[in-house]
Amino acid sequence: MNKINMLTVYLGSSGHARPVFKEAAEELGALIGKSGKDLVYGGMDAGLMGILAQSALDNGGHVFGVIPKKIKDSERILKNLNETIMVEDLCDRKKQMFLMADAIIALPGGFGTLDESLEILYWGGLGLHSKPLVLVNIEGYWDALIEYLTPLPDFDKRFLVVVNSVEDVIPVLEKFEDLPRVKTPPHLPHFEDEITRDTDIPIVVDKANVENTYFIICALGLKQLGKHSRAIGFLNKDGQFDPLIQWIRKAAEEHFITGKCLKLFGAHESEKMLWAILKNQERVNIDLHVEKWGKSEV
Repeated sequence: MNKINMLTVYLGSSGHARPVFKEAAEELGALIGKSGKDLVYGGMDAGLMGILAQSALDNGGHVFGVIPKKIKDSERILKNLNETIMVEDLCDRKKQMFLMADAIIALPGGFGTLDESLEILYWGGLGLHSKPLVLVNIEGYWDALIEYLTPLPDFDKRFLVVVNSVEDVIPVLEKFEDLPRVKTPPHLPHFEDEITRDTDIPIVVDKANVENTYFIICALGLKQLGKHSRAIGFLNKDGQFDPLIQWIRKAAEEHFITGKCLKLFGAHESEKMLWAILKNQERVNIDLHVEKWGKSEV
């Protein structure tokens, strides 16, 4: 039996989310702590992240925080973590959190949470692991994303489990303890280097699949962090990206991303019109401390 003890949790760092999402983070942290499982998360004190980790600590859990030195997240480390693991950059954080995990859980969040979740689905589809991703669909937050993902040609349903409440997370994980594990190779493909290379060439996706979606959401997350300034666009023929764009708007409505994030990309069904939009795409600066993270929740 492959016991699931180490749980990596992806979730929002926004301090402006509604109470129902904060309560879910607190509840999940308590369940992890009381169940004797270990928590791996992004190490911050901000938003749902800080609430989750503090709740796990308060309920006897052992909490690992993984923080990249080269982005501003390192300015908001939760001070009383059991172990803080410093890594070089964002891709190193994601890899470390994945490698430590027996299973992955995603609560509501923004571009970073979705990027990390899509990476798990992408790697799983390539046969690089057998770890489940449990998507916790609080108040239907992930509905549009699920609608978008499930018909994609490279979507592998074996790696995604959807539950509607936090209390269902631990029981559903028990179903995966008897499954054989795939040995993960030392190299895991990612797109950060390609996205942040020294070029002004716009990033455009023209086909809806898991790989392209992971690529463009990663690009949006990095642009939000100020890691590049390339124009980003969806060639939305036949409305193929409509549910994904609907989810992005939902994330803004729920304050997991700022309203400014809707200006980070353009979309159009006409290639000619899309390129015209990208040519005039304005630069957006986001003050993460004020506009996203807010005051510490713990």
